[in-house]
Amino acid sequence: MELVKLAFEALKERKIRSSFTILMVVVGVTLIVGVDGVSLGTRQFIANEIQKFGTDMIIVYPSGGETISDATVREISRMDTVEEVVPVVSRPAIARSKGVEKDVMMVGIEFSKLFYIVTDLELEDGIIPPETDSIGVVLGNQVAYNPDGSVFAHVGDVVRIEVTLLEEEQVRKKDKSFVVRGVFEYFGSYFIPIDSILWLPLKPAMDFFEAKGYDTLYVIVKDDSMVNETAERIANEYNLRVISPQEIIKTVNRILNAIDLYIGAISAVALMVAGIGIITTLYTSMLERIREIGVLKAIGFKNKHILRMFLYEALLIGIIGTIVGMICGVVLSKILVIVFISKLGLPIEPIFTPWVFIKVIVMAIVLSLVSGIYPAWRASKLDPVVALRYE
Repeated sequence: MELVKLAFEALKERKIRSSFTILMVVVGVTLIVGVDGVSLGTRQFIANEIQKFGTDMIIVYPSGGETISDATVREISRMDTVEEVVPVVSRPAIARSKGVEKDVMMVGIEFSKLFYIVTDLELEDGIIPPETDSIGVVLGNQVAYNPDGSVFAHVGDVVRIEVTLLEEEQVRKKDKSFVVRGVFEYFGSYFIPIDSILWLPLKPAMDFFEAKGYDTLYVIVKDDSMVNETAERIANEYNLRVISPQEIIKTVNRILNAIDLYIGAISAVALMVAGIGIITTLYTSMLERIREIGVLKAIGFKNKHILRMFLYEALLIGIIGTIVGMICGVVLSKILVIVFISKLGLPIEPIFTPWVFIKVIVMAIVLSLVSGIYPAWRASKLDPVVALRYE
């Protein structure tokens, strides 16, 4: 314990030099903790979003300007790995109600199949319109309510919808009045923005959009293990673009891994610089304290005591820098979320696991001890007679 006190006093005597050395450790640890927290939070957010829809779903899009035909839907539905195919048509639209306009996405779907996509979606009020209802719609929660909480439209209200149609390279607007039959409860999804969609039965939607085919297919496979096989078969046999939740997770992980690697490299350089700083600080300290080391040896300190005292100094630099760096890293992650991620409208929160802190603690302590070995060894090998005569 006495050696630790001596090491601490030695650092206090050289406050400015010690502070800058500690700061180098702080920078490296801050980057590692901050980026790891945001990265883990993003991964968890993506995983949670995917779980809301399940990992047994494939999203299929046309590869060119053509839509997907009924014949293709029937063929895909007959695949032995496919449980259900949910065709969808959608258009951006302007909804008007009570003198207020709102941009919405209008989606036509067979309501009986909607729950293959979203199993936990429930009605807040009203009913699901039958497929024969040509004017009935169901509003997503964020369509039914304005951001301030006031009602945009509710069950029984008439909503005027305007869509823009592209016909032989000519743009034409078309509008129609619909009656709100129901309102969905808030779902809270970003992968498929359920709450921002105005839903209507598939056949009336195709008539209103004058659509000859489908814009999207949601293909539900019988087992998660069949997703990649089914997706590859659909893409190759029908020349369609496919996206699976599993592929989204892999892509996101690849991107985040690349970012982690880049920031990790910067952090490693910062820690290497910190290591060099520790070596420089302790070596300079050793040169300034040669007479002191001689006195300590003269009163009974052995080489191992001097060695341990200098290693304790290095260890203290690492521990202080790590503690401050971990605190700064948590703050940095919060700043990154507020400054960058919040602008995307994504509710991502940093997540910190014990492994993140254990990792940086071990890294910083090992770095400090390794960096302190040479100056400590040099100090321990000083001849006490020569040291006492040193001016």
